[in-house]
Amino acid sequence: MRVILGFPQQDRQTGWYIKEAFEELGHQVVGINDPRVNPGAGDLIDLVDTLKPDLVLIAKDSRYNFIIPIITKLATVAMWNFDARYNINDFLSTCGPLFEHCHFKFTIEQGNIPLYRTVGLNNLHWLSEGVAPIWHNKTPYDQVDIEKYDADVSFAGSCLGLHEGRTELLDALEKSPFKYKRWHEVYNLEHSKMVQISKINIGHSGWPKVRLSMSARDYRIMGAGGFLLTNYVDGMEDWFEIGKMCDVYRTPQECIEKIAYYLAHPELRTAIAEYGYRICHAKHKFSDRIRTMLDIIDSYK
Repeated sequence: MRVILGFPQQDRQTGWYIKEAFEELGHQVVGINDPRVNPGAGDLIDLVDTLKPDLVLIAKDSRYNFIIPIITKLATVAMWNFDARYNINDFLSTCGPLFEHCHFKFTIEQGNIPLYRTVGLNNLHWLSEGVAPIWHNKTPYDQVDIEKYDADVSFAGSCLGLHEGRTELLDALEKSPFKYKRWHEVYNLEHSKMVQISKINIGHSGWPKVRLSMSARDYRIMGAGGFLLTNYVDGMEDWFEIGKMCDVYRTPQECIEKIAYYLAHPELRTAIAEYGYRICHAKHKFSDRIRTMLDIIDSYK
């Protein structure tokens, strides 16, 4: 299959992971486009017209709005939304044309799919985040890394006021008696080192009432062999084996209590981290997601 991929590449994260997943499955990614740089969103029309791809897969990005009615007449186009919100109008107000015109829509927020259908948007399917094995693995580390990342508990991520309960959680971690480190810009292999060295890694999904809308960090932590303690997201027991792959908390206080518990039980912590690592690489790779996506698209032919 020949694929044009319209995802950001500069941050060396999701766009790279998806490209590598297609290639792992034997597909040819013939075009990489980020609408912020060349080739720009407008140039994607010429790219599609020239290369005649079997599939165009784009990010949820409003800069594609003006070209989407055109490229959907030239090729099969799918969009993959990696964000979650409580109000779907946050997406529809900015990227309405993408939701209207793309032949297939995929989203990490399973719980909101019925809401999309109530406004007439069909062909929308749940497709969760995943692990990119090249980047999320048991990366070797050295003494310098240990000195940098050693901690009882670590959290990596932003705090922009968007995520429900995150400010309160981080305040509780700051005030806790544990050796706590917070990271803002640590990704890929460095992130994989960090989560292995830190005894406990805190996950936090920002919209926990949206069923099965787990954070990317959950996969990144488990995929690198780190121990994950994350907030409970509605329905996640149907996707992750809680207590075997990872554990969950529902309040900042419960998070603090479970940190203390797992620091006192290192063998259990290690066993859970190892099982989570094995399951993520067996069932939750980006290539698994792409295979599911292509099966869904093929089912409509």
